[in-house]
Amino acid sequence: MRRAAGACAILVAAAAGCLGPSARPAADFRRPTGGLPPALPDGLYVESVLLERPLGDPVLDRELWAGESSAIPPAVRVLLAENGLRATVLSGNPPPAFRRLLDSPDAHDGRGQTFANRAEEVVPTAGPTDPCEYQVLTALAGEKSRVSLRQAHGGVQVRPERTPDGRVKVRCEPQVQHGERETHYRATADATGLTAQDEVPLEAYPALGFEVTLGPGDYLLIGSPAAATDTLGAALFVADAGGRPRQRVLAVRATWRGEKPAELPAGPGRRRSSVAAEAARW
Repeated sequence: MRRAAGACAILVAAAAGCLGPSARPAADFRRPTGGLPPALPDGLYVESVLLERPLGDPVLDRELWAGESSAIPPAVRVLLAENGLRATVLSGNPPPAFRRLLDSPDAHDGRGQTFANRAEEVVPTAGPTDPCEYQVLTALAGEKSRVSLRQAHGGVQVRPERTPDGRVKVRCEPQVQHGERETHYRATADATGLTAQDEVPLEAYPALGFEVTLGPGDYLLIGSPAAATDTLGAALFVADAGGRPRQRVLAVRATWRGEKPAELPAGPGRRRSSVAAEAARW
C-alpha cells in the first residue's frame, strides 16, 4: 500500500462527472462491425463500460466467468481471489448474455480514451463511499490489514502498451482515492527548491496488479464475486442504491489505431492483415 501523487487525480474528477463528452467520447461496445470513430488520432485506444445489476445476479456473478481465461499467473490469481478480485478475457464470439447486457440500461458510464499523450489512466468503478472499509492482503505470505477511508472513490488504473504482433497488453492495478486534496511540497527537478502540489490521498496496490494481452474483439472483465464481502474487490465493485447493493463488472477492450508495425514482416507462408484492418472489425 502506498500514498501516491495527484497524477491519478483524474479518478475523482471522472467519477464526479467533471469531464464532459468532448473530453471523454462515450464507448459504444455495441458496434458489431464498422470501426472506431474516424476523428480519433492514431495510437492506443481503450474503451470501458460498467455493467451493473443486483448483487448476486446470475449473469454478472457466475455466467460471465464460466470459462475464465486470462493467462494471469496462478500466484497472482490466488492473491486476487484473496482480495475478492477476479479477471477474465472473453475472446472470439462473446456470450449472448454479455451482448444483451451491453445493449441494455445495465451498461453505463461508457468511455473511450486515447493514450497518445498519457501512459496510464484510472477508470472509476465506485464512489463516493463514506465510510469505505475493507480488508486487504498484499502478499500471500503476509497478513490481511484493515483499511478504513472517508469519501473514497475506487477505480482500476490501466496502462496499455502495443505488442509487437499488433495486440495491446494492458496492465491493471486497483486503486482507491479518498479524502480531500492536500498541499505537499516536493523538490524541483534540479533539486534547487520546492514546488507546491495539490494531491488527493491514494491507496495504490501494485502487488495486486496484473497484465493481460487483448486482440481486436477481446474483452477484459474485472469484478468481484458477490460472496467476497469485506474485501477490496467488494469496495471496488459493489455499489449501494438506496440500501440495495448492486454488483458491478468493468468491461474493457483495447486496440491500436494505425498502420502495421514496421518491425513485423509477414514472413514466408504467413498472411496477416494490418492492425488497422483488424481494428476495423470492431
